[in-house]
Amino acid sequence: MKIPLAMASAGALLLAATTVSTTQAAATDELEWVCAVTAREQSLLLPGEAVDRLVAETPSYRGPCAEYGESAPLGDGRITAYTQFLDSRPVSIGVRMSDASFSGLPHDPPTDGTLCFDKDGDGSTDPVHECSGGYGQKLELGERARQQLDFPFTYVLNNWNPHGHIPLGVYDKPHYDVHFYLNDNAERLAIRTGPCPQLVHCDDYELGKRLPDSRYVPADFTDADAIEPAMGNHLIDRTAPEFNGQPFRHTWIHGVWNREVTYFEPMITSEWLDGLRTGAVEDGCYDRKLPAAWQETGWYPTTYCTRHSETRHEVSVSLEDFVHRTAS
Repeated sequence: MKIPLAMASAGALLLAATTVSTTQAAATDELEWVCAVTAREQSLLLPGEAVDRLVAETPSYRGPCAEYGESAPLGDGRITAYTQFLDSRPVSIGVRMSDASFSGLPHDPPTDGTLCFDKDGDGSTDPVHECSGGYGQKLELGERARQQLDFPFTYVLNNWNPHGHIPLGVYDKPHYDVHFYLNDNAERLAIRTGPCPQLVHCDDYELGKRLPDSRYVPADFTDADAIEPAMGNHLIDRTAPEFNGQPFRHTWIHGVWNREVTYFEPMITSEWLDGLRTGAVEDGCYDRKLPAAWQETGWYPTTYCTRHSETRHEVSVSLEDFVHRTAS
């Protein structure tokens, strides 16, 4: 069925559109999934031009309708975790940040004060030098995502870093760390504060230095000695643009703890996300480097994406283009 572009309204598009079975969809490249949003959300298979029109004129969005997880305050708005599935296959996992969340963000002190350690023993904690973690929001996924077989993700942890963090001169810009965790929240929270580098407990520091077998780590990723309490160790790509003469805009972090891969993290500057909202930056997806092997059988993303929706008034950061891999 072809939807005329001259139709006057998105409502008319929905009225004229007819859902198509998955079998029929496989026979053509012209049909796309869209979550049509009117009085409710409804997953439909429609011609691409109808999808374009719906997304442009209504709060509809591409792909099947999302399952929403937890939501939390962020600035003057909110941040919400979500997942999208087609049957048992994941389409995306991400967070949506309302446009209002980019105003009213805290800047001083540089952290929310939940991860501090009196390193100099003076009886108080300096908010600049003895606290870490920025401002964090831990978000549970929806029930379906948590129960889905071969979907290894457990929850999302977003950290707003108004002054950035180490290494200085590279990641010291205001930015967001969006952690997609694979392990239990209790294991993450058991990483204690202490006097060792990045204010981590020295026993836990040693656990963080125990890296997974190299086959589970993408090529070019190395230990930056960035082990943080209630988070884990951060492996960085030394070939990334920000380490080779270009400014930091967005990058990929491979998170590990005690020989296990425990999270994946797109790290994105507020300047980049603001650019999405103003139109200075285009929506896009970016390939991530993959390891040679996987510790756990499941669906894993090959790209991370940043987008802005004018009609929904929100920015999304997501992992997408999943492939199924067997543990080895």
